[in-house]
Amino acid sequence: MLFKILIWARFIIASPEAQIIDQVPDNWYESTTNLFNYCVKVNFGHPICPQINRNSFSDFNFSEEFFKPPVGELSARTLFQAMVLDQEKRPPIFWFVGLKLEGSRPRKVPARLWAEAQWLWARILYDQGKLKESLQLYDKILEEFKGKALFHQQRAWVQFFSGQFEKSLGSIVSSESPLIYPVPFFEKYFLRALAEKERCHYASALKTITSGRAALKFSEPDPSNHPWVTLCDEQGLGTTCSRLRAWYSRIYQQKTKSALADLDILEIELKDKVLESENSAKDKSSAIVWPFIGENWSDELGYYSVPLPDKCS
Repeated sequence: MLFKILIWARFIIASPEAQIIDQVPDNWYESTTNLFNYCVKVNFGHPICPQINRNSFSDFNFSEEFFKPPVGELSARTLFQAMVLDQEKRPPIFWFVGLKLEGSRPRKVPARLWAEAQWLWARILYDQGKLKESLQLYDKILEEFKGKALFHQQRAWVQFFSGQFEKSLGSIVSSESPLIYPVPFFEKYFLRALAEKERCHYASALKTITSGRAALKFSEPDPSNHPWVTLCDEQGLGTTCSRLRAWYSRIYQQKTKSALADLDILEIELKDKVLESENSAKDKSSAIVWPFIGENWSDELGYYSVPLPDKCS
């Protein structure tokens, strides 16, 4: 996530963009375009933006008013501040608790803003290991964010660690629906293999690792698929677009390398288990059946489930 907000001290003093860098657009959370336009205004010199200029944000001051925990009601600004602190591993827990996001939305709070706060709170709860509470929120806001691949990817991990392996695999299916804007899910093979391992489908898990390794090794970044690059091209921003493409390729390669490393570690663990079970009748049972979707329906997103029989008992 790119919601890491710092203030670059010398940038504040010297740059004319400093007058707007600590301002929060009221509609920043409503669309990618709004956030992109903000980053253009500050020349991508803000950590909330893709670091296309390879800025150094080592000089910042957490005593600044902007970095203090948000107080009062939920607003575009207070949620922005909350994201700042969460990215810095200092989530404003008491403020979130006070919002009572598990309950009904106050009438004066926009529905989208309320849902965005619930999504952030769900991520924080997940990081704290409060899986039950996190999953309840993810399920609550499904209808609001079912059109976002990243939402399904994150929900898949919460479902996995909650023991809902079949639903976790179903969330992978939802995240790759042709009905929503594609977002690379570098960890999907690792997650799928983990679920198969937990249900003792060791041979299937190894096949998943093999497939994942082949797909990742030969995958190439396509910056043109990134919405930031598309917006940049539409506005004809020249070298900014070139830097965005380079940034995307760099991040893509980093995530690919990390995903391959995860598969390598899991493969080592699985090989011994396969040797123990390869002659077992249980391991010769029917293969996992991934859902065939002849037609795609938006109301199905978030509700897929992939059969994964338990072979451990």
